Amino acid sequence: MPHPLPSQRQTLDAACSPPSAGAQLAALHPEFPSPSTSPPMAMLKRDSPARDAKPLDAAAAAAAAAAAAAAAAAAAAASPLARVMREFEQLVLDFERGLQRSLDDPRPAASPLPPSSSDDIRREACRLAIAALGDSYARKHIRCSLHAAEAEGKRVEDQLHHRALAPAHAHAHTHDPHHDALAIHHGYFRLYSTELFDLLGQPTDLRFGTLRFHKHHPLHTDTHNHDHDHDYDHDHDDALPPDTAPHGVTVELALNHAFFVADSAETLPYHTFRMPSAPSLQNRGILSRNPDDAGAFPAFDSWLLFTFLGNGCLKLEVPIEMCAHVYGGRLRGRENEEVTFWAFFVDDDDMLS
Repeated sequence: MPHPLPSQRQTLDAACSPPSAGAQLAALHPEFPSPSTSPPMAMLKRDSPARDAKPLDAAAAAAAAAAAAAAAAAAAAASPLARVMREFEQLVLDFERGLQRSLDDPRPAASPLPPSSSDDIRREACRLAIAALGDSYARKHIRCSLHAAEAEGKRVEDQLHHRALAPAHAHAHTHDPHHDALAIHHGYFRLYSTELFDLLGQPTDLRFGTLRFHKHHPLHTDTHNHDHDHDYDHDHDDALPPDTAPHGVTVELALNHAFFVADSAETLPYHTFRMPSAPSLQNRGILSRNPDDAGAFPAFDSWLLFTFLGNGCLKLEVPIEMCAHVYGGRLRGRENEEVTFWAFFVDDDDMLS
């Protein structure tokens, strides 16, 4: 059998080979173009991105880097250190201007100022700026500490208010003479007063003081022939067992550099100062004096009013005349007011540890 010619072989192969997928799709769906009618590759690539797209990507990356750098710079500018440095530089500029103006002012020939260079002025301005900045931040720190102490004292006081409004059985307690329910003994109280700090102009060297209570022998005093003291008749927190005699109390108060003492026995039988057996919202007064005055009470009002809030916290109200005697300044000449202190207990064992 003769071999077919090459042209005949190609025709036979085409006739015997199965149709391609594109040809089958074109036969079934005439609306689809056949592979032979498909557009050329050049037409398909007409909408492809150009080769010069990389510079656009580089520009976008540079813009993102610039934005990140700007955000970092803004965060650094808002940092506490940057804020302090800006305040310092502004203070230095202000002091430099003031010093330069004072040097430029005409002066009599009898009191000329020594010549000063710009470096000397800058150095003095920096010294003054450091002192001013230190005072400013010291006041902020003191105010934050006083605000925290006052907030804690008011929280304890509000908690006691809520307990007082609750039913009696919700906070009933059993008296234990050996239990220090108020947490006021075997230690001292540290005093804080935002009110005094503001009244005195927020001095950075202000000393508030401390307070300590001492119990002494039981009191056996007959008060039937004198005016009766009704301060505690209706205070249910003061209930003591019948066989328990109330103890006398001595108070030691240190304010700034002054020292005062108060003894509950010194005002008997006309006034009784009795410690509550549990936290109480009723204030209790005791008359204080300077121990160096041979037992004499001062001419100004020296009654101390205590509110024993419990949890190692109490509120102390001191007459403003007494504070004026101790601190002076803006307090002089004021009367018939009280300055509020918040006091927090510090155990003696904590001081030793």
